[in-house]
Amino acid sequence: MDDLLHGSEMKSQTIAAVLAAVIGLAVAVYAFAYVFVGDTYKSDRRVERIEVPKAPVVQAMPIVRGPVVRDLPLPEK
Repeated sequence: MDDLLHGSEMKSQTIAAVLAAVIGLAVAVYAFAYVFVGDTYKSDRRVERIEVPKAPVVQAMPIVRGPVVRDLPLPEK
């Protein structure tokens, strides 16, 4: 058993590639199962929505801004 584990050299990139392939395959299987099985349990009946009355439009007060200084003379040196 010792020769089986230590006799073959596996690099970390090979281990990472195998692990990524296994995780990717598991995610793909879960995604396909979720999509196909999830569609079978959906009901065909629709829920009626009750119209909520809209609130009346109220005009807001205008924003009061302070004085704006556009051009200032530069101080002479």
